[in-house]
Order: sequence, then C-alpha cells, then structure tokens
Amino acid sequence: MIVCVCNNVNVDKVKASIDAGAGTVEAIRESTGAAACCGKCQFKVNRVLQQHAPQANDQDNFMVAQSVSASR
Repeated sequence: MIVCVCNNVNVDKVKASIDAGAGTVEAIRESTGAAACCGKCQFKVNRVLQQHAPQANDQDNFMVAQSVSASR
C-alpha cells in the first residue's frame, strides 16, 4: 500500500526504515522521503510507526509510569 503518493513511498519502505532504527516521523522522512512534500501523509506514516514499533511505546509508557510512581 502506498503511504506517500508524492514520493511513491509504500508501507514496506516505511517499515524497513523503522527496522533500521528510525523512531520518529522526522527520521522516516529523512530516510524515505515520505511526508516531505505536502505533508498529508504524515498521519499515515505515524500510524505505521505506532503499529510497527509498539515495543518502543511500551518502554516509554513504562518509564513514565516508573517516574510517576517514584515521585509519590
């Protein structure tokens, strides 16, 4: 499925970028060109990022929960 029509970037390219270490929409933009022109696809890119790299989000949530618990 095409994610970025302007630069012809598909989901597989975005996932490969995430697998190579891109952890933000900006990093994916730099490595693939997705969301670099009109920006309409940045939400699609972010959705793929959130779905393809959920372990990073779990770690972030753990760190937030840990810091909240420590502050009490």
